[in-house]
Amino acid sequence: MDFVTRNPDDFPVDVILYPDHDKAIRRVLEELAQKCPARFLLLSGVSGQPIAFEGEKGETNLSALGALLAGDLAASQEIARQTDQYQSYQLILREGKQSTIFLSEAGPYMILFARVDHEVPLGWARMLIQETCRQLADIASARPDELHSLDLGLHEDEFNALIGDRLDSIWSG
Repeated sequence: MDFVTRNPDDFPVDVILYPDHDKAIRRVLEELAQKCPARFLLLSGVSGQPIAFEGEKGETNLSALGALLAGDLAASQEIARQTDQYQSYQLILREGKQSTIFLSEAGPYMILFARVDHEVPLGWARMLIQETCRQLADIASARPDELHSLDLGLHEDEFNALIGDRLDSIWSG
C-alpha cells in the first residue's frame, strides 16, 4: 500500500482569536443581522468549530451545523476547482420557501452561514454578506493591537457607490 505524504499546510486550521477579535466579530455580525436583515448567522472555523452566532438559533446544534457547513464548503470548493471556477470568497446559495441560505468563505479560516427571509433581495444580501466576509477575514488576520485601525462596518455611502458601480457595469458590458 502506498502512502501519500501531505504538506501540513494542505490541512485547514482554525484561526486563533483573542477577546478583541471576538468583540470586532460580534460587532460586524450584529450589523449584518440588522442591515441585511438576517434571521440567523453562524461563523465557524473551516474545521466546523463554531466561533460566534447572531439571531434566532432555536434548537440548532451549532457544533453539528458547523461541521456540516465545513463539509459542504469543502465539497463546493473542490467542485469549483475541478471545473476551473474557483475564486476567493465563493458563495453558495440555497433558496427555500420561507428563507434563503447563504454559505460563504470568510477568508481562508472561517465560514459564514446566513439565513435571510425570502423577501430580502438576493443581490442586496449577497453584497452585504460578501463585504462582511472580507471584514471578518481582515479581523482574523489582524493582530489584536491592529484591530482599532481596521475600517469595520457596512457604511451606507460605500454601499450606495458599490451598487451604482455594479449597475453601471451591467450597462457598460
